[in-house]
Amino acid sequence: MSAVRQHLCNTYRNCKEWLLGDSGYPLEPWLLTPFSNPNNDDYQMFNNAHSKARSTVERAIGVLKGRWRCLCKQRNLHYKPSVCSKIINVCATLHNICIQMDDYLPVDEILVDYDDDNVIHFGNTMYNVGDENRRAVIAYMNNN
Repeated sequence: MSAVRQHLCNTYRNCKEWLLGDSGYPLEPWLLTPFSNPNNDDYQMFNNAHSKARSTVERAIGVLKGRWRCLCKQRNLHYKPSVCSKIINVCATLHNICIQMDDYLPVDEILVDYDDDNVIHFGNTMYNVGDENRRAVIAYMNNN
């Protein structure tokens, strides 16, 4: 198990926070992915909310990649995850300082990476727990 995966397992055990991933990632207890074939209104509602949230995050990442090219896929950060997270946090902080100083990034400088891989993993415990978490989010959305 990679250090990142181990960290995500440990974090999930301690605080029940989730990441959102596209359908190219496996459903995990800490990584909620959309339903591949939403066959009812609840699943479609979940997928719509999931897509909206991911779209917001993708735009924010695109802005950071446009300003700080070291974050682009072609320029992998060859450091431990703890160092990479510090670099990303510094880039976000510097970006916010730039905005405060009225130094905005032109729209044509925003970068977005699209991943067309659609990998779905069924039949394992991690998937089942992730599926329970997705359904809990649906129940919450229906009650609020």
